[in-house]
Amino acid sequence: MKDFKYCFVYITVENFKQAEIIAELAIKKKLCACANIFPEIHSMFEWKGKINLEKETVLILKTTEDKFNILEKLISEKHTYETPCILKLDITNGNKKFLNWIEKTIV
Repeated sequence: MKDFKYCFVYITVENFKQAEIIAELAIKKKLCACANIFPEIHSMFEWKGKINLEKETVLILKTTEDKFNILEKLISEKHTYETPCILKLDITNGNKKFLNWIEKTIV
């Protein structure tokens, strides 16, 4: 049996609809097991010399590390930002039953 490593993929997107599109595609293509969508956060950042405060949506996808590169490519293709936030966070030491569910769902 393969030794899987698991991760969250944390993404900020422009709005709920974009999160929904990315999440649905990723689930259909078996690149992630599930998604959490936080519909409204406030992000403060510097962009092109100006401090901005914007409303965004957070999308968290649960997957395995071996799916990350393909998932990142899909997200980048569907994302509207010039420089999207796509971060891989290790969750390998999480609840084993949940991690096994991720594995069974996307393999």
